[in-house]
Amino acid sequence: MTCEARINSVKPVPGQRALQVEFANGKRYDVDLQAHIRQFSVLKPLDDPSLFGTAQVGERGFDVRWGDGLELAAVTLHRLALEQAGEVANPRHLSAGCRATSPR
Repeated sequence: MTCEARINSVKPVPGQRALQVEFANGKRYDVDLQAHIRQFSVLKPLDDPSLFGTAQVGERGFDVRWGDGLELAAVTLHRLALEQAGEVANPRHLSAGCRATSPR
């Protein structure tokens, strides 16, 4: 299976509530999550720098996880990455999800 939004690696950006995320297509983005953390009360614990720093790629790259069951889906991070970078998200990739692709 391949998916543009699958995550290869993730690491916190020092001093920020942002993650450097590398997606399966090889593109790397810094994704600022500060507004997301403020907007969604379930993410409020991520204001703690020590917890935020524990971010890791979830199973098969479909999300990013922190302790205490906190997670963000790869498609959400991909959408935020494209929006923040000023790129246009391709709706076909966002709505199609991840699926097996045939060789070209």
